Amino acid sequence: MVSRRHLLQSALSLVALPGWARAAASDSALKAATGPDWAAWTAATPPLVLPDLAGREQKLAAWRGSVVIVSFWATWCDPCRDEIPLMSAMARRHREEGLRLVAVNVGEALGKITTFLAKWPVAGTVLHDRNSSAARQWDAVGLPANYLVDRGGRIRHWHLGALDWQAASVNGVVTRMLRA
Repeated sequence: MVSRRHLLQSALSLVALPGWARAAASDSALKAATGPDWAAWTAATPPLVLPDLAGREQKLAAWRGSVVIVSFWATWCDPCRDEIPLMSAMARRHREEGLRLVAVNVGEALGKITTFLAKWPVAGTVLHDRNSSAARQWDAVGLPANYLVDRGGRIRHWHLGALDWQAASVNGVVTRMLRA
């Protein structure tokens, strides 16, 4: 059950989003990370250095050579809950081709995360962004916020809000990235 506070936070965060982000949240396709807003990002992806659930520091750079789905999520986020099994299925299906899933929980207690994962396991690595600093560095202005990072470590596609990970268009983007 989602609390009224979380529903209000979600609604207010969407209203407060810049126009480009509101449009992204209402769209169901991955967007290419191109144009002037992304010029710096495609040259240098923001760092991602966070502890996993066992407290070990993990770095995005460790997955260089793989295509990585970086997903910022929270347990109270209904679209996140819907996406995790679909992203996990995609990660399992394409694991041999080099697809990895890095699920970054934003701002929640470890106990809440582990309880959630007992019901909705992630086929990948779960990182803990306890103070939301990584989410801010990545401009994850709402949840879920998903980024596809290429084998060289550069963000190539992104999406804010619910995304159908079973859609042919999404699968096509991932497949093309894996073949590149």
